[in-house]
Amino acid sequence: MNKLLPMIAMTGTAVLGGFTLGPFIPFLAYYFYAVVRPQALWESELPKGVQWSFYVGVAALAATVIARCGLMHYPTYGPTAGGRRPGWNRIHWLLVAFALWVCLSYQSALNQNHAWEPFVEYVKMFVMFVAGALMVQRVNQLWTILIVITVGDIYVAWEANTQYLKGWHFHKHGGLDNNGAGLMMAMGVPMCYFLWEGTAGRARWLFLLAMPVLAHAIMISFSRGAMLSILLAAPWVFLFSSQKKKVALAYVLGGLFVVATAGPELQERFFSISRHDMDASANSRKESWAIAIRMANEHPILGMGVRCSTLKTFEYGADMQYRAIHSQYLQTAADCGWVGMGLFVALLLMSMWLATVFFRRTRHWPRYPEVVRARAMAGAVVCGLMVYTVGAVFLSLDHFELPYVLFLLAAQLFSIHKVGGVEAMVWNSLPAYARPAPPPRPARVPVRPPVPMAARPAAYPAAPAPTVPG
Repeated sequence: MNKLLPMIAMTGTAVLGGFTLGPFIPFLAYYFYAVVRPQALWESELPKGVQWSFYVGVAALAATVIARCGLMHYPTYGPTAGGRRPGWNRIHWLLVAFALWVCLSYQSALNQNHAWEPFVEYVKMFVMFVAGALMVQRVNQLWTILIVITVGDIYVAWEANTQYLKGWHFHKHGGLDNNGAGLMMAMGVPMCYFLWEGTAGRARWLFLLAMPVLAHAIMISFSRGAMLSILLAAPWVFLFSSQKKKVALAYVLGGLFVVATAGPELQERFFSISRHDMDASANSRKESWAIAIRMANEHPILGMGVRCSTLKTFEYGADMQYRAIHSQYLQTAADCGWVGMGLFVALLLMSMWLATVFFRRTRHWPRYPEVVRARAMAGAVVCGLMVYTVGAVFLSLDHFELPYVLFLLAAQLFSIHKVGGVEAMVWNSLPAYARPAPPPRPARVPVRPPVPMAARPAAYPAAPAPTVPG
């Protein structure tokens, strides 16, 4: 029971912190639990039936309602001083549209009893996204969320490696199978790298040291989809990195590490991708994809209902009862129609696009630590979602919360940027003597963060050189 007391302490602190400091505290704990899944990871050490995520989620939602209604002022709620409250952008509205479509698909499901449990999981992700969009309004909060989910990912990889050293086969994590767990840890690799880029001080090297731990955990998961996702997302990490020479060297060393540590079973498992015509697993995927396309063509608008397609795959010619589609895109098309799949793909692409737009707009900004951190976060979001984009081609992961956290980071980062939140963060971090006088503003117009970032090098001739990571 050595995990019980820390879980009680963490959950109690998050709940109390939500009502005293603000909704951001339980929100952090909720997403940490969503990645670690303690009720499954420590199943033998925690009491049965306790929903740890439920308590912190309710606390986060209640504190959000209290703050939005103005019943209490929380120190962790509201935008950065000098910035305006961020609004919603296309990512927010696409997620709301997809959420409404999932609800309509559930209402028209072939079997609502079967669809109920996965539908509830969907609703949890949608509700927490909306709550996060209402209460996470500062760049440093987004950075903290990125750190928390990455640390949770690293911990899962540590547990997987520990099980492997004890002689156990790592085959699942919570409700995820080996493919889902492998893809989750694969998404953590680029996030670790960009946290290393954006963090100042010696602690940044811990993220770099965690990358081999994640890489080996992916290998022992024997998930070819996760391995392929890492390889195909590597060019995006190189493009978004500010340390391209170091990344190129890391790729060479990483390749040598994989070759040195991959046993014959793993090599046979991975290289069987090229012999997909002889691979029974690959052939079953092709068969499932063909079935999903037929289902989506027969039910193009609302689909067969959330996860109801698995009830009919055997009737459509699958090799076994309840055969999964093994593709998140085609699974969504069969369950929610081509319209639902289109909304999901649009949400995924829009998140990567707006994060890329922010990254490009800030490429000529002075390299203040806050700017470096925000740009590194944009790189982590794009590359993490790129790993997911590739993996979702081969895996069904409709209750996989990590991409929805990255959707939230992309949406909030772009909205905060539009209202001057990044500039306000830099302005507040500068010493008073280095701040130029803000330009005059007409009366009754809210004062935006002073001086565009592109003009700041000339505005601060006497400002001390900032400490820049790397």
